[in-house]
Amino acid sequence: MSENLRRTPLFAVHEASGARLVPFAGWEMPVQYTGIGDEHRAVREGTGCFDVSHMGRLYVHGHGSVHWLETILPARISSMRIGQMSYSVLCTPDGGAIDDLAVYRCAKENFLLVVNASRATQDLSTLEALLPDDGSAAIEDRTTQEGMVAVQGPRALELLTDIDLVGGRFNDLSPLGFFRFRQRADETGSWLLSRSGYTGEDGFEIICPASETTSLWEALVARGVLPIGLGARDTLRTEMGYPLYGHELSEQIGPVEAGLAWALALDKETSFVGQQRLVDRQQGTQRLFGLRIEGKGIPRPGYEVSQEDQVVGSVTSGTYSPSLQAGIALALVDTARIDPKRGAAIHVRNRQLPANFCDLPFVPSRVKRRRRKRTVS
Repeated sequence: MSENLRRTPLFAVHEASGARLVPFAGWEMPVQYTGIGDEHRAVREGTGCFDVSHMGRLYVHGHGSVHWLETILPARISSMRIGQMSYSVLCTPDGGAIDDLAVYRCAKENFLLVVNASRATQDLSTLEALLPDDGSAAIEDRTTQEGMVAVQGPRALELLTDIDLVGGRFNDLSPLGFFRFRQRADETGSWLLSRSGYTGEDGFEIICPASETTSLWEALVARGVLPIGLGARDTLRTEMGYPLYGHELSEQIGPVEAGLAWALALDKETSFVGQQRLVDRQQGTQRLFGLRIEGKGIPRPGYEVSQEDQVVGSVTSGTYSPSLQAGIALALVDTARIDPKRGAAIHVRNRQLPANFCDLPFVPSRVKRRRRKRTVS
């Protein structure tokens, strides 16, 4: 494989375990270990661990950090408490998306932004170009200095509590709410544990010193936690209707079209990048919908969606759902040209797959804090 690919602190562990390694966003990453179906079910029914060390971790600090973040993100940064996370989108001036990200308030004037690996370089250059001239806010990229592991599934709390590296460091995790986190520092370095994830299951994400990542991973595997690759990560997030940059979000497809209006504080007092265009885009008719195939067939990105022989949109993500044992898709469609209560079709090569619009998520969310259900009506 190309020597130009970056490797996480867990690369040697993945290689020794026989994982199938593939290029992903400039990194050499495991796409699967035992098989996508088995790994998917392990997370839905038990617990799995994911190497997400490739995600960018950008630390923001300075006495002007709060105001600066307010001007670049459509989130209420000043209202965040220390130990609280917020999902947000870094927008273009036209209301498109540069990336979606998680914001952590680590201290009064210190924040962490966790960004997608595929967009980390672009994010950093965009943010640096927007930094205030007076030096009141600064950014430090610590991606290579840290590891990041996600532990997801209905047994995640039980299993993490029994691991000394985690339970001994963070104590009782049961009171920790969704999108809340704890921080610890000791002789090994700084650790952060959040109740968050990308699967729709209860779970946690742990950021630790790069040198400690292998010990954490091996402790999880020894406790019976199954390693999970990128393949199952994608089927899990698609079942939840979660966006993936480059599919449901792009510089052309913004958070409004992607169904993320709930994450936009469009009426906050501080003006931010893309604010007026995001307001304007609410009048548009392009929106993200879920579709379930009736019968056999697996939809793929780019396939056309039609209703009554009229093309109304296209698939942004498609896969086979191990939970539903059916093909499912996320699709960007023109709401002015569809009746979501009627059937549709997805065009696959020379045939049409019958499909129905359906509520998102495709399967119930089991995160600690319930999210509002997105319906097709």
